[in-house]
Amino acid sequence: MEVASLSRAGELRSVPKAVLGYLVLPLIVVGIVWLTMRFNPPAPVRIVLALLLIMPVAPLLDRIVFRPIADASVLLLLTVSVALHFALVGLGLLFFGPEGVRTEPLTSLGMEIAGVQVSGQTVLILVAALLFSGLLLLFFDFTLLGKALRATAFNRTGARLMGIRPARAGTIAYLLGSLMAGVSGILIAPVNTIFYDSGFLLGLKAFVGAIIGGMTSYPGAALGAFGVGILESFASFESSTLKDVIVFSLLIPVLLWRSLASQHSEEEVEE
Repeated sequence: MEVASLSRAGELRSVPKAVLGYLVLPLIVVGIVWLTMRFNPPAPVRIVLALLLIMPVAPLLDRIVFRPIADASVLLLLTVSVALHFALVGLGLLFFGPEGVRTEPLTSLGMEIAGVQVSGQTVLILVAALLFSGLLLLFFDFTLLGKALRATAFNRTGARLMGIRPARAGTIAYLLGSLMAGVSGILIAPVNTIFYDSGFLLGLKAFVGAIIGGMTSYPGAALGAFGVGILESFASFESSTLKDVIVFSLLIPVLLWRSLASQHSEEEVEE
């Protein structure tokens, strides 16, 4: 797709660079992982290899699926995202099967806090969440690249007029998303049985936490995620079969309150 696009635009000089970035480098990563796994490497090496495999996935999907319709409406982008999700879920079922997987914890340490036994893996998840939230805050607020990504997300046309390349910004954003997804999977797999479609439910609960805490506030989103987790824990004691319903039902009054609290201005109608 990239070669065809460059050929139509008359930019044949960029074809070798495109082939290197979208074909050769991913194949090199796959080759490194295939060769390394033949020697049964230790867990830290396996973690690095898993991240190397995950990180190119989202940028490639961005180039194949989203970049051709980048200027489309939000509704179309949402529809395509849902369709892509179901396609990836089907591929996950095909490659990994319906059986769940739980990996070995990264640490076997544990502690007792206020009479509650807390595993070291849970503490590691909390520390990683705080660490990456802080790093993302610094990245988006204090670096030129992060500000460029925020500008592109806010207004693609305005960012393009200011000299920002939306295509490159999208690649970097999807690369960061792949990295976060890989790290999250590595940390969550030891404490939750992971199935081929587990990411959808976890991501949906994270979305509920972000909506409750505020989409533009890192501390607020973190507090909202903690609130959703605590609510789910208590709900599982009351009714384990309805815990997900209770969590998602919380979104309705929050959205209603935000809708009533936000100020709406009538659009001026030109006569």
